Amino acid sequence: MSVTPRLLLLCAALAVLPARAPAAAPLFASDQPLDVSLTADFPSLCRPRETEDCDFSPSRLDYRDDSGQRRSIPVRIKIRGGWRSLSQNCSVPLLWVEFAAGDVAGTPFEGQSLLPLTTHCGKGFSLDPSVREIRRSDYEQYLLREFLGHRIYNLITERSLRVRLLRIRYPKPDSKGGGVGHYAFFSEHFDALAARLGAERLPRGSFDHTRLDAQSAATLALFQYLIGNTDWSIARERNTTLLRFADDRLVPVPYDLDMSGLVNATYAGPAPGLPIDEVRERYFLGYCQPGTEWEPLFEQLAAQQAAILSMADGIPGLSRNSKKSVEAFLRGFFAVITSAEQRQDSIVRACRPWPPAATDHTSALESGGR
Repeated sequence: MSVTPRLLLLCAALAVLPARAPAAAPLFASDQPLDVSLTADFPSLCRPRETEDCDFSPSRLDYRDDSGQRRSIPVRIKIRGGWRSLSQNCSVPLLWVEFAAGDVAGTPFEGQSLLPLTTHCGKGFSLDPSVREIRRSDYEQYLLREFLGHRIYNLITERSLRVRLLRIRYPKPDSKGGGVGHYAFFSEHFDALAARLGAERLPRGSFDHTRLDAQSAATLALFQYLIGNTDWSIARERNTTLLRFADDRLVPVPYDLDMSGLVNATYAGPAPGLPIDEVRERYFLGYCQPGTEWEPLFEQLAAQQAAILSMADGIPGLSRNSKKSVEAFLRGFFAVITSAEQRQDSIVRACRPWPPAATDHTSALESGGR
């Protein structure tokens, strides 16, 4: 078969066109809270850290469409792993919500197949012996402050998990009532994040320090310092997932921010072995990685200070006390990065040895089951 010069030119032109980006997911295209209910009998759900071979259970997700009509989507749910999956820690544990493609067309969940749902937890213990019982409203505030942490990182970099706030009820399958209202949020699935960014999500255990993108690692470390979080590690991939881009560089993305000083949950404490006593004390855990350019990051965050400090005002349900506490805590970070002396002492010269050691501050957390 002969090929004409015109056809050859057309093929060459198509070859250099950029890859078409995935369509925007409607669920994460809006900042407005979504009102939903999710049928769930939590005591009967299998908890993966207490029982082996947990499977998904049938459920139903109801929501109101733009016209105000109640819509129902069959889904399947499963308790996620981790500290918040244990019955003594959370009565309303974090969930996976699974969708079938044929059930979500034309809904806010179009394009979604599996979503992490972060709940208000609703029960747990306190590291503070003066606190005997944590009020339900406190858990709601923890949830909203964790949501705020994700939104802050969205502002700092697009290489972050998108989130959508929910007003949610959890009626039992045989209940005629709607259940008590709470807040929760859906997060973008790691695979959807990778597709959106044109990257590949790597399986756990893929860390290679020779391929770690220095600026992305520094961005993540500064963010964790901003929110006062020590419950993370890039090298050990704790509360961090790795994306590989076309240039073969690895970019870390954080999740699970509830142990941070920003959230300031009474059950939270700093990672063991660090010279701090509580989560509101910041401790920098970034690497002394060659090629890191700190000053552009300091300049970026300083320029975003007003926007970051005002974000709490846009979070529905966040109490006045939470807003005041969040603002005061975040201002402490900006006092450090806008002082040449403090940012050198607390960040640049405080970085951790490179390359990373085989064990770090999170090793004891994992062996202890947290």
